[in-house]
Amino acid sequence: MLTLNNIKDALKIDYSDDDIELRRLQQAVISMIESYCGISYSPAVKTEYLEWWMRHRLIFAPFQSIVAVKYTVGGVLTTSAATDWFLDRTQYPSVFINFAEYPSIDDNTFIEISYTSGYAAQPPELDQAVIALVGSWYNNPEATQAILLSEVPMSARFILDNLRQANGVLS
Repeated sequence: MLTLNNIKDALKIDYSDDDIELRRLQQAVISMIESYCGISYSPAVKTEYLEWWMRHRLIFAPFQSIVAVKYTVGGVLTTSAATDWFLDRTQYPSVFINFAEYPSIDDNTFIEISYTSGYAAQPPELDQAVIALVGSWYNNPEATQAILLSEVPMSARFILDNLRQANGVLS
């Protein structure tokens, strides 16, 4: 896990006056990367909802495991047996969940799929993207400057676009 000290070392910041701001920027960068790339930076349980039983691509990567598949029938929240669903990993890197059984569900309810996704250890290029973006936002907090107009650092953009496509998120 990328620590505040790792970020400060990489950015050559040797004082603690801005630690709160650097932590805030780190959280903002990680949130933006997760959204942009469709990844979970660290292991987390994600939940998706379906209106009916259908083959479904799990949105967040990297996929680790299914926690539960639940649905409501007769007013009772029911957990689907692991034998009632299966994973399709043939379209790597995407993971799809398929269903062997299609039980009835109550009207106006959803099928709830909870699963764990995220990196147990972040790839070095992902940490580099976080450092590059934190450094860019820390040193250039305004959206534009009178002298220089630039977008996200090119190295970070390259890394994020590759992670995005590697996880099956297409523009």
